[in-house]
Amino acid sequence: MNRISSAFSFVALLLIGALGALYYVKGEWTPPTLTLTPEQSTASAKTVFTITAADTDSDLRSLQVVVAQGGNTVDLVNKSLPEGTKELREEISLTKAGLKNEPLTLTVTVKDTSWHRLGRGNRAQIVREMSIDSKPPVISVLSGQHNVNHGGAGLLVYSTNEELAKSGVKMGDIFFPGYPYQPGKYLCFFAIPYNLDPKAVTPTLVASDLAGNEVSVGFFFRPLPKKFKHDSINISDTFLQSKMGQFADIYPDLPQPIDIFLKVNSELRAKNVNFLLQLGKDTVPQKLWDGSFIRLPNSAPMAGFADNRTYMYQGNAVDNQTHLGVDLASLATSPVPAGNTGRIILAEFMGIYGNVVVIDHGFGVQSLYSHLSEIHVHKGETVQRGQIIGKTGATGMAGGDHLHFGMLISGIEIQPIEWWDDHWIKDNITSKLQ
Repeated sequence: MNRISSAFSFVALLLIGALGALYYVKGEWTPPTLTLTPEQSTASAKTVFTITAADTDSDLRSLQVVVAQGGNTVDLVNKSLPEGTKELREEISLTKAGLKNEPLTLTVTVKDTSWHRLGRGNRAQIVREMSIDSKPPVISVLSGQHNVNHGGAGLLVYSTNEELAKSGVKMGDIFFPGYPYQPGKYLCFFAIPYNLDPKAVTPTLVASDLAGNEVSVGFFFRPLPKKFKHDSINISDTFLQSKMGQFADIYPDLPQPIDIFLKVNSELRAKNVNFLLQLGKDTVPQKLWDGSFIRLPNSAPMAGFADNRTYMYQGNAVDNQTHLGVDLASLATSPVPAGNTGRIILAEFMGIYGNVVVIDHGFGVQSLYSHLSEIHVHKGETVQRGQIIGKTGATGMAGGDHLHFGMLISGIEIQPIEWWDDHWIKDNITSKLQ
């Protein structure tokens, strides 16, 4: 009997050891990762939340989403997950919960298939206290008339009864963001881009509050049509030989200068324009500048904004592009003053613009100075109106020494000459801000 008892005990110990080892393997203690976005404490019934979860050690077993409000509890999601589920992404809204404009608790729970907790698995949970707001914000337009030149800029000032998550002017497919200006007040610089038909688009002020409720309102708007100039520009072999070398490393497989030119003038130009569009987001929600902008002293205009150009080579039209800025020529390597006070957000060589400086003046307003022979400032510096930031030159796609001056609203180049005009500044900006 002793031998049998000893053998039984040994087998039992082996089984216990095996079960312990299996539990050690299957009973890992690491819970799944779990996120719930957006991370806001105010929502509407239409707000869409995204749940993401993952587990590298075990499979995901179940997902439960519960809403509790005023003593009532609603299961928005309660489901088991297919075997082998390692990741999940679930979108939910509170529409079906029958909610009131009262506080609620949203609880998201994910469990895995671990044997931990006596087979119940590891658990990850997010509990979020939230308030519900189903009313859209009330928006009032404060600025009066908005007479905007084709290619030019306008300013809209408006008030709201609550904090906004996002607002601005939508012009066709283009969105110009608005910014808080004073308590309860916002402003938005917007434009009629040169390539939009001013008679075919109507701007709309759109806004959404912290809960995601949206509203759109119209406002008085009168577009002022403008005719833009068209030029033909002859491309000489001398120009190609002198200028295309600076772009040869970008297009090493193109042996002929004219082929490099065509790539630079279209493909690289488009990339540079898109870069400026993204750079337009690098702005501060405050007005850094004051008064009209300085024009390059003692200079003559050589090309205007939105001039359409047909490029000719050996008697043939080879390309067509639009010039976005004003070209000003003075003496070679003339000092270039900052048009107004602001902060440097770009100071480097950039494609067709050559050596370029971009200054942010706040609220999405920026100025651009290109083809410089020298740059005297660095990114991050604050410059004052009239401070010398560089010297004119012929870098990039410039055919001779000059300054290409541009103004931008949210990264979109607009008509610069308005910003040199004291009367335009007073009538269209200063008076509205007051």
